[in-house]
Amino acid sequence: MGICSRRSSMEETTKEFNSNGCFILLMSFSVVAQWGGVFKSLGVLLPALTDQFTDHVWLTGIAVSVMAVSVDIAALFSTLFEDKFGSRRMIILSTLMVGVGLVLVPLATSIIHIAVILAVVVGPGVGIGIVLSKATLGRSFSKRYSLASGISHTGQVLSLLAFAPMVQLFLDTYGWRGATLLLAGVCFHPAVCAILAREKQPHYELPVDQHDQQEPNSTCRVCLRSCFTRALSTLDLRILLRFNFWVVFSCMFGIRFVNTAWFLFYVSNLQSKGFSPQASAAICSASGVGYFFGCVLFAPFVDRGLVKCSTTVIISSLALSLSLVLDPWLKDTLSVTVLTVLYGLSSSSLFTLIDVLTKELLGRDRLTSAFSWIGFLGMLANVLGGFLPGWIYDTTGSYDLTFIIMGITPAVALIPLVIGRITKRV
Repeated sequence: MGICSRRSSMEETTKEFNSNGCFILLMSFSVVAQWGGVFKSLGVLLPALTDQFTDHVWLTGIAVSVMAVSVDIAALFSTLFEDKFGSRRMIILSTLMVGVGLVLVPLATSIIHIAVILAVVVGPGVGIGIVLSKATLGRSFSKRYSLASGISHTGQVLSLLAFAPMVQLFLDTYGWRGATLLLAGVCFHPAVCAILAREKQPHYELPVDQHDQQEPNSTCRVCLRSCFTRALSTLDLRILLRFNFWVVFSCMFGIRFVNTAWFLFYVSNLQSKGFSPQASAAICSASGVGYFFGCVLFAPFVDRGLVKCSTTVIISSLALSLSLVLDPWLKDTLSVTVLTVLYGLSSSSLFTLIDVLTKELLGRDRLTSAFSWIGFLGMLANVLGGFLPGWIYDTTGSYDLTFIIMGITPAVALIPLVIGRITKRV
């Protein structure tokens, strides 16, 4: 029985990880790497941009967080774009938008110009790419979705291990304008991965015209009404009435607030503790080690049904809270590095497992709408993550209170999930 079970497991894995499945996985991996790399790179560039354009850290943080808001707004329309053009075409276009937007950033002469470019070009490209790549991955993998999701999220490891020290080197050598231009060149590469992937079936077909004999004005009204009705149906507003949606959203809100704040301000936090810019970038890279193992830590257990996904979400959230609450009291290199590794481990587990939990609670067919609405409604988390740490630092002169608040947030976000477990609705 054990041999048969292992053989069946291997056959299922081989079936899902075929050539097209691997290309889809590579596409999702590269989009995640691009997303994390852009945010982490902007965090490294934050002090330089502040010195160049303004004396207030929170103003620069708001400029970057505006991009995060546009990511979420664009995510809401991902279902409409997917229905009209197909996910693959939109992912290719979105990755190109990110690169073009970063090419325009060095031309800016004020922080407002940077905010507009990030919000209008870079943000929408990131938002559409992330939603559609995750939804495509979820539809392509079934039995091994936890493993596939974990592998795709290891793209963040690349952003943590490579982008932070790479951009710091670019910054020291070429200045912030040259560093941003080189970053743009790197961000064009995911388009190739999207070109290699193939959709199993088209997402949009032209409707059959049944009103050829009607008056032109009548036909126009019918078409407008039909398009409006289809748009509302595609947006899937009814998903907002489901308790399970709010369970997933609450968990994602907590990790997104923490992740935005950490990506933007952790380097500045380390420098305020007395670490040099180079040492700060190196410590941040240590989180990539934890992030790598966290992506696949629970996958074998969840895929085989040995442990419930909701249980692993609770464990990861509590570990994340611990890694942040202890930060104000630790100053030496070793302890800070250990906490950074723990942060990477727990945050990557949460991102991976929440995607799996979304599919479990809401179903395969509603993944795009679920990810879209979670992104759109979660924009407040990104706004707070960009504004609150900088404002607290400008007010108190320290990031200690910020990290305590960040540590409490993931634990509080678990409340709907715990209620669902107690009432057996999850």
